[in-house]
Amino acid sequence: MKPDVTMFFPAYNEKENIPTLIKSAEKVLKQVANKYEILVIIYEGSTDGTIDVARKIAKGKKSMRVLIQPKDKKGVGYAKIMGFSNAKYPHIFYADSDNQFDLNEFKKFIPFIDKYDIIAGYRINRQDPKMRLIVSRIYNALMHMLFNTHERDLDCGFRLVSKRVISNITLKCHTGVATTEILAKARKNGFKIKEIGVHHHSRKFGKTVFESRLLNLPKPKVIINLLREIALLYCDLNKK
Repeated sequence: MKPDVTMFFPAYNEKENIPTLIKSAEKVLKQVANKYEILVIIYEGSTDGTIDVARKIAKGKKSMRVLIQPKDKKGVGYAKIMGFSNAKYPHIFYADSDNQFDLNEFKKFIPFIDKYDIIAGYRINRQDPKMRLIVSRIYNALMHMLFNTHERDLDCGFRLVSKRVISNITLKCHTGVATTEILAKARKNGFKIKEIGVHHHSRKFGKTVFESRLLNLPKPKVIINLLREIALLYCDLNKK
């Protein structure tokens, strides 16, 4: 029997990517899902018309909703909290909205959807600048050491999470640390996690807002916020 699926996509200045993203999501969901919904969670501070484009596409679609992430709740982690809390179906999938993933690869997850609580994608042949790859390796090594996470690509934005996981953990991180938080808290609570490789593609439109133009390094403010949340997550996971 086909599953009931919620797909959600955090977005920040992704005007050119949204139409293709929604079209791809609808195509795959019509093929593999029984009931489905698509949530686009757009940061209120978007300045390129992403909100207007998404609302225009959603008009008349009962299966699509546009949620606005408040300016005072900035961060991709908070967008994920909004996605999980607004999802109405038991299988909740999220992906980045930059179209660097082929949503058709969601089909790889279907055979395991009732056997695992989380299916975490990892990027095959990651198509990002060299400095970003180096930073990612350092980040993953740190997360593995601190949080006993064994997954190979902790910050990959292509993941399926069962609603029963979300019902049994409390998500607090507002930054990208949220991707690790989900896995660490799920593992601590005994949930089953499976990894599946998905292909990664170059970004065609838009640009990341988290890096400086110099060598694709994270902005200082981003680093400070990440370190703060890593410390908070460590305390949260190790409290008695």
